[in-house]
Amino acid sequence: MKSISLLILSAALASSALAGTTPTDSGKSGKGVMPVITTGCECFAPGFALGVFGGGMFPRHGDNGVAGGGVLGEYFFTEYFGIQGTYGVFATSTEHHQFDGSLILRVPIKSLCIAPYIMAGGGVSTNSSTESSYHAGAGIEARFESLSCMGLFADGAYHFATDDGADFTIARMGVKFRF
Repeated sequence: MKSISLLILSAALASSALAGTTPTDSGKSGKGVMPVITTGCECFAPGFALGVFGGGMFPRHGDNGVAGGGVLGEYFFTEYFGIQGTYGVFATSTEHHQFDGSLILRVPIKSLCIAPYIMAGGGVSTNSSTESSYHAGAGIEARFESLSCMGLFADGAYHFATDDGADFTIARMGVKFRF
């Protein structure tokens, strides 16, 4: 029994001797400062990103879906909340141009470096006439720390057009670059 107690006491003393020193702040208090430990992906920090996308526009009634693409710019004020502006053009009979502004709420899962998100906003479309719309949608983005936090995303948004019966959905896949 004495040998087990002596062994536990020796292990405790040895571990405290190997623990090293605690960094201290520069103040006179001498209190220890805990080092910052990063947990998972840090690619969803606040900041600016630019991107390009390809996708499709799917009218609610009538025409078949058409392909298109566009560009986007976004700014996140926190890792959870940001704004996004997009321009897309789709190959309808008269080239459908879509300008959208969105509020985005995302929830980063840092251990996987992905972030599901929801978005809502408004926009303007032009082809043979100009019309406003409102939209709501969702998507997911994956970021790659080894590639300067480049991101791949896929999302979709249903657009409620002010003209009855002219509603449509836009589905996008693309790449984003953080600055």
